[in-house]
Formats: sequence, C-alpha cells, structure tokens
Amino acid sequence: MSVLGWLARRIHPGLRHVHGQVARYAAEWDEANGVALGAGGPLWVVLGDSTAQGIGAPSAQDGYVGQLRRALDDGSADPWRVVNLSKSGALAADVLDRQLPALAALVPAPDLVTCAIGANDVVRRTPADVLHRQFRDIMARLPARAVIATLPQGLSRARTEAANRVIRQEAPAAGLVVADVWVRTGPPWRGKYAQDGFHPGALGYADWAAAFAAVLPPRSPDPKHPPHRLGSGES
Repeated sequence: MSVLGWLARRIHPGLRHVHGQVARYAAEWDEANGVALGAGGPLWVVLGDSTAQGIGAPSAQDGYVGQLRRALDDGSADPWRVVNLSKSGALAADVLDRQLPALAALVPAPDLVTCAIGANDVVRRTPADVLHRQFRDIMARLPARAVIATLPQGLSRARTEAANRVIRQEAPAAGLVVADVWVRTGPPWRGKYAQDGFHPGALGYADWAAAFAAVLPPRSPDPKHPPHRLGSGES
C-alpha cells in the first residue's frame, strides 16, 4: 500500500468505503469459485481486474459479472457456473502471468471466457508500446470465441482510444469477440460511479453487462420461462 493511497483513504470516506470491499469481495469470489468448480453445467471463466470483482457496487454480485450472469440465466434451465479469476488492481501483465495460466489449468475447458483489463495500466501509465504488446499477447493466448472488452470511457482519452484500436482491429483476426464497453460508458454519468468516483456503481456496471450481453449468442431457453436479454434496449 502506498503512503499516498493510505492518506487518500484516511481523508476521503468514499475511498475508504470502496477500498474496504476489496478483501471481502475477493473472499466471496474465492468461495464461489470452489462451489462452481464442484458443480455441473456450463462454465464461464472471468479474467480481469477490480471491475470483474464488482468493486464499487453494493455487493460483489451487483458488478457486471453478477448482473450479466443473472441476465444470461433468466429463462434458462441450465444456469451458468462462474469461476472468477480476476484480481483487484490487476494489470495486463497479471492476466498474462497469473490468470491465463490458471485458465489453462482448468479441466474441462470452459464454455465461455471473458476478459476486461487495461484500466489500471492507463491510470498507472504503462508505456503504450508495452501495453499494446501485452494486449496482443493476451489475445493470442485467449481461446477461440473468448470475449475481450474495450476499455471504458472516463480515463485518459488518448491512451484509452489507442489501446481500444488495438483491441478492435486485432481481436477478430485472433478469433475473439469484442464487447465494446467504450461505447456503452459515455455520459451522462450521473449516478453511475461508486463513492470513490472511480469505480462504477451498480448502474455503471449495468452498462458493462449490456456491452457483453450484446455480443453473446442466445442460449436455448426454458420453454416455461422466456428469457430476458440484457442489452436489447435497456442498460
């Protein structure tokens, strides 16, 4: 923990509140991962940073992962089990060094993989050439039909747009699907940020979930319960 970060959390109660979620949400996901690995049904593996953990939302299940899972499961007789390999504070290098090897070790292979990473690299100013190379390495190692997200709005515009160009232009050739979080996260932002003014809140994460839902193929519905698809006109 940096001295500046410690001082900021002491002074800003919103930062302190959101920071207090990190260990709690990580423990909840670790427990849920164990349950998911021992269960049956289609497997979705999540790669990423604090946004995949749901930091900033009222609960870990109110982040984009939880909201998207509820939307995908609605009307389905075969709910998803989720293994969330993300970590708060993760950089693109962490996906390469830790999360992708953990994904590769899973047997059997998952039915769906999603990855949203890079915001911390923009904030911490990872050199653009390094970040872009890391994105290319990530895309080369993700399985076919995995979904990779663009970076959201609200960060350094020039750095974010440059990173997003790499994703949009090169992911399809790597056999990947792009969830365009950027186009879903523009203004108006009122009510969409958490108390720290950085992470999304539940409303902000609804936009993230909609970006993923828009590019995922429909599942076979339970005939007794017609599905409700997030991303078809609502956010």
